[in-house]
Amino acid sequence: MRWFFIAFGTVTAVLFLSFLAWIATRVMHLDSANFYVGKVMIYDLYGVAVILAYSAFVGGFHLWEKLTGRMEAGETAGGAPEGRDGDPS
Repeated sequence: MRWFFIAFGTVTAVLFLSFLAWIATRVMHLDSANFYVGKVMIYDLYGVAVILAYSAFVGGFHLWEKLTGRMEAGETAGGAPEGRDGDPS
């Protein structure tokens, strides 16, 4: 999971710094520099979208496991949820 936090921190830092650069280039009327800073922001937002998509996938997967009882079933040795002996009655 370390790679996730490094990627999350990187895209957050790049977005913050590019936002400051975008403001600075707008105030100084550097239109060509502002254009390229805007491109960096757009590409960084793609990175943010990938991080969010990954988080949604992992969260949805864990929610699915929890709702279907598979998470608890994997924790027991026999593979059946705790407290059940396999008798359907």
